[in-house]
Amino acid sequence: MDNKAKYRALCRANPDIPVINQDWWLDATVGEHQWDVLLVERGGEVVASLPYFKTRKLIFDVIDMPYLTLMMGIWIKYPRNQKYATRLSYEKEIYLEIIERLPNVDYYYQHFHWNITNWTTFYWRGFRQTTRYTYLFEDISDHDKLFAGFKEKTRNEIRKAEKIVKVVESDDIEAFHRLNKMTFDRQQVPMPHSLDFIKKVDEACKARDCRKLMFALDEDGQIHAAVYIVWDSECAYYLLGGGDPELRNSGAASLLLWEAIKRLSAVTKKFDFHGGMHEPVESFFRAFGAVQKPYFQISKINGKLFKFAYYLKQAVR
Repeated sequence: MDNKAKYRALCRANPDIPVINQDWWLDATVGEHQWDVLLVERGGEVVASLPYFKTRKLIFDVIDMPYLTLMMGIWIKYPRNQKYATRLSYEKEIYLEIIERLPNVDYYYQHFHWNITNWTTFYWRGFRQTTRYTYLFEDISDHDKLFAGFKEKTRNEIRKAEKIVKVVESDDIEAFHRLNKMTFDRQQVPMPHSLDFIKKVDEACKARDCRKLMFALDEDGQIHAAVYIVWDSECAYYLLGGGDPELRNSGAASLLLWEAIKRLSAVTKKFDFHGGMHEPVESFFRAFGAVQKPYFQISKINGKLFKFAYYLKQAVR
């Protein structure tokens, strides 16, 4: 059995592997021949994994982040009742093995999942780190407590929207795509994904019953906003959203996220807003009272020509 086959079995056996790192997710987002995985085994058992997306940019071989995948990185199965000092030693041992077996590429770039809080071994081996942030609810079971933590403006938007729209779940991915495109058009940003791509991802998620596609409609049938959420047994992730620019003052976007959080509390524990580095989006997420959660951007330049091109680009900015 090759590494990818072992990883597919690992994903089926370990629901704590994030949905956005699962084998089928990578199949849908980059294609089953465009990703690979490093495995660490002990006694015939896989105890750690690092999936990665290897691509080519111009003349350079690069390990990069798949589209729609905010975080990847290492999954580790820890021995039970492991002391903290022993845990750190265990992580170092695993990280060293992974680093030694990384493919020889010109540039390595990944965002580790926020579950990974220790990157020192990568630092010792010449990697660089930048701290990025998302917003996270660690526990979405107590709805009253969550709502009380929202900014007053957000609570008022939700109350306002409740009088204007109703929230419905739907499989209409084409309607969602149109609304999603409106958001990019309003910002005069090219649409980064096609309808065919979103359909492919949606079909994979729908087949595994791990997504919610939710719309806010008024009494005239106008769609004010929509959200697309995926989840696993540990956490839900706000993947995509969209809104009609002519109707964006109804508060529907805030209501949709609140309804999604409440409904998903029946199937998972946490809610990740799946972003926080884009300033206008960050202020919207922050208003929900979620915790700012750091995660690591890990990178390393290996190729001399890539290094020259990289620093030349930085110099002319």
